[in-house]
Amino acid sequence: MNPSSNAQSPLSASPHPAPARARIIAIGGAGAEMALAVRQTGTADFTFAAIDGDWAAVQSLPFEEKLFVGARLTRGFGAGGDPELAKAAAEDELPAIRALCQDQAMVFILAGLGGGSGTGIAPVVARVAREAGASVFAFVTAPFECEGTRRQQQAAIGLHRLKTVADGVLCLPNEKMLIGESEGATLPDSFGASRIHLRDAVLCIWEQLTRPGLLNVSFSDLCSVLRGPNLESAFARVEVEGPDRAELALQQLLAHPLLSKGEILSRAEALLVCFRAGDNLGMAETRRMIRELTRLSGGARVVVGASVNPACGARLTVTVIVSTRQLVLHEVVQGPVRDGLDRGGLDRGSLGRGEGETELGLAQTGRHLTPPPPELTSEMAGELLGRKAGVGRGGRVGRGKPQQVQLPFEVITKGRFERCEPTVRAGNNLDQPTYLRRGITLN
Repeated sequence: MNPSSNAQSPLSASPHPAPARARIIAIGGAGAEMALAVRQTGTADFTFAAIDGDWAAVQSLPFEEKLFVGARLTRGFGAGGDPELAKAAAEDELPAIRALCQDQAMVFILAGLGGGSGTGIAPVVARVAREAGASVFAFVTAPFECEGTRRQQQAAIGLHRLKTVADGVLCLPNEKMLIGESEGATLPDSFGASRIHLRDAVLCIWEQLTRPGLLNVSFSDLCSVLRGPNLESAFARVEVEGPDRAELALQQLLAHPLLSKGEILSRAEALLVCFRAGDNLGMAETRRMIRELTRLSGGARVVVGASVNPACGARLTVTVIVSTRQLVLHEVVQGPVRDGLDRGGLDRGSLGRGEGETELGLAQTGRHLTPPPPELTSEMAGELLGRKAGVGRGGRVGRGKPQQVQLPFEVITKGRFERCEPTVRAGNNLDQPTYLRRGITLN
């Protein structure tokens, strides 16, 4: 008997890699609702944590870990819609946030942008999680247009900050959920649809990264679609069955509101397409869908993932994640818009869309706009060249004596104080501005 026969071979002795650990961190009220939607699926792949500046709200959540931030700054009443205040509150709790992210392979951040907590805390958590060695993906929502300009602007700033620190960001605009909705749709229905879409996005990305399949998607493949401060991502998922399920899936994708009814595909820079079906996943239908999506995206980079699950039966699930170049208003303008600027005006109603242009007529090239020179009258040119001013010694153009001019301000009456006596002290009427009382010339 060979004494070494019982010894383990090097391959059998090598330890199996531990399964990846992932934590979902819900930030703010919107993030908590999204995390609850994921938790209700019954998945055991995640541990859950919540962060909020509202003490009562965070304590009521049924998660394993709960972190209240802002004891010093907000005293438990939230940030009041101020992202900078929420950010400062999160910076006060960096050790506690780092502890939530420690020993996690992946951290999924769920938040709603536009308010205080989600907008201010999410970038801080993403930065700390990456410093702790975790891969960070953020799933966020943008506010409805009816929520006001201030929330829209705050959401844009928060989204940009998040993109600079996270490995990938998927933003779902709530406004797009209203496309195709009936007039009788309620506000809870609209927010519920957003939560379901983000829940599906989280589960899809987790499955593609951790479950072996026929065609696996690597971490770098996913980052190539979701990473970049100047990229915008869109997500859509359809589920079909029947003999013509490939054609039906394409029709539903092209009518999907989150893909702007297929318009986003025409501007795609990268495309991730994931198929999930039973043992009957056909090669012909897969090729047909990939070929059509590649044609619609204009030859964009396409990453394909496919997995088989007998539990799917005859159902086919197709998930598409699209990244497009972000619309920047200082990009180069071509075609009819360029001609309109050269003429000194821009007639939006008479403009068509040129090659590679968006609805606003801006080409997605990433270059900066060089504006045309302004049209100057002879008098304006004379003023700029110093023709109206004297020339001093050394050829310097003299600067004329400043004069106080009357600015075209609207005259405001005193209203109900019109008959009140003026406030006079030491002979000075204090109701008049100081510069008028003292004869100060404003430059």
